[in-house]
Amino acid sequence: MKYYFLFFLFLIFNPLLKAQFDKSNSWNEEIENSSDIIKPYVLSTHPLGIYISRLYHNFNVRSPEKYSFLFEVSSGNVVLPYVKSYELTDPNDREISKNIPWHTREFSFDLNKVPSKTKEFTADGVIRSYRFTFSLPLTIHHELNFSLRANSLDRGKYPFSVFTSDETIEWFHRNIAGGKDPFSRYHYGINQAGISYKDENNKVLTMNNNDFRIPGIDINYNYYPELEMNKKHRIYLNFGAQLGINTSSYNPSADIGVSSSILKKMIVKDKNILSFGLSAGALRQHFIEYGDRVNISNQDFLYSFEALFDYKVKLRNNNRISYGINYNFQTSYNKKKDLDYLVFTGERINTHWQKSIYHLYEDLEGWSFMCTYSTKRFSYFVYFREDLNLDNAPDFQTGIGLKMSIKRS
Repeated sequence: MKYYFLFFLFLIFNPLLKAQFDKSNSWNEEIENSSDIIKPYVLSTHPLGIYISRLYHNFNVRSPEKYSFLFEVSSGNVVLPYVKSYELTDPNDREISKNIPWHTREFSFDLNKVPSKTKEFTADGVIRSYRFTFSLPLTIHHELNFSLRANSLDRGKYPFSVFTSDETIEWFHRNIAGGKDPFSRYHYGINQAGISYKDENNKVLTMNNNDFRIPGIDINYNYYPELEMNKKHRIYLNFGAQLGINTSSYNPSADIGVSSSILKKMIVKDKNILSFGLSAGALRQHFIEYGDRVNISNQDFLYSFEALFDYKVKLRNNNRISYGINYNFQTSYNKKKDLDYLVFTGERINTHWQKSIYHLYEDLEGWSFMCTYSTKRFSYFVYFREDLNLDNAPDFQTGIGLKMSIKRS
């Protein structure tokens, strides 16, 4: 990850870039008038992650002057063939397992006899995420956001899944990159829809074709301090706190999180705005529990990091169009050290057959590419997201949304 930091610093401090920027006093006014960055909710439509209130990283520099309503829909194609894992519990077996490569452990233990805790997981289909957010500016330095999150699952057929259907993705693999059926979609059957996860306590999470769920609501508070470096160096900080109330029967709990972002803004050609941002946060899962839940994650804390590049162009009609690149990182859903004691079983169709459960013990990464067109009252945005380490949860994701602002009286 150090390379992302170095790249970020290079872009900010490279003297070749500095020479392009006019240093007039109108900079601060231009930035104040166009301070907001419309960043979609680009977190993955993960079949388990959708039941957790993961952190939203905010890259704005002040509270907006207007109330706003935002609605967005994203679609992610997930393909995770059935895998069963055995977590060895006997100390002697665990010591032996540590010294055996994961892909040969299945042949080193009698799984019908060794003491273990088992998990089973399979997921296939297009997971759609629906998010409705109301933003309430309190003062120029304080803001509240209320978000309702919902999800559905379907087979991803045309015309509702032009980019995230099995056919489109496999066409891309065959003709551009990846080869023929690299993730065994055709072997297991295309256009399937179903999620089934059984934890070590035999509690089961399921989702079937055309199921619709409302996993919870999120309440976010953002604070934008006024600092000397805002006008002097155009560097801004913000701090956020999040309360996530999970309402599904699979994860009846509340999560709390905190985050902070730093943003550097530059003016290009007197009117366009170039922004670079870094953000980090931590989410305390199931801070409050109010029922029996499926053990989706055995981590108490999920840590996340984002880097953002945004270039906003001012058009002749004073509307704006912006292009952005976002990098997202999240720590693994389960503790990495547990991998030393896990035995995986499944159909060994390809070299990454174990990913369905194995990726739950790996850090998650994704790149998102965004485009937004903004008028005085409305902003329209689209994005697509690609998993960086090929966990296929999801394989490819797209999103579209609308933000409407209402002037405060």
